[in-house]
Amino acid sequence: MADYGAATSGVGSDFVAPHEQFQVNPMSYPAFAVIQDREAPLADIHPPWSPGREMPPLKQSYRWEVSHKVHGEYLIGSQKFDQAWCRQTNDGQDHPEHCEPGGIGAEYLERIYIYPDGSAYAYGYLKNTPRWPHWFGKDETWFRHDDTGDWSGQPWFECVARCDKLDNMRANQE
Repeated sequence: MADYGAATSGVGSDFVAPHEQFQVNPMSYPAFAVIQDREAPLADIHPPWSPGREMPPLKQSYRWEVSHKVHGEYLIGSQKFDQAWCRQTNDGQDHPEHCEPGGIGAEYLERIYIYPDGSAYAYGYLKNTPRWPHWFGKDETWFRHDDTGDWSGQPWFECVARCDKLDNMRANQE
């Protein structure tokens, strides 16, 4: 937890840890959807070096489930968003089969940090461990917190399933 705390304060918010240490059972938490289709915030904005990276749109039809809990913060992921992201990357251009359902996916799993009220506040990138077992070790992944884009106008998400499980997220906010 000390590594996480140090990693998410300020620039250089990366850390390496066992992926399973933070993974949760999605069925113990609510499922979310965006209230309406919207453009996703840019990622990796670091002027003057990077004006930002375009992300796939957030579509109302995507279902987002809590995949990880990291020190009281929740990451949600969507299989459809992961596929759209994969297609947008070199993986999708060089190896389109990686982006198909059941495919190995892109280098990074794109996640979004969210509060129980549906407010999103950052991207969370996780190194896709099956793609890169030699980088950190078989059971470790790279976590990254990116709040450089415009996350204003919240909340963007609403609970669409298992809403009685919102209490599991709220209990950790205190």
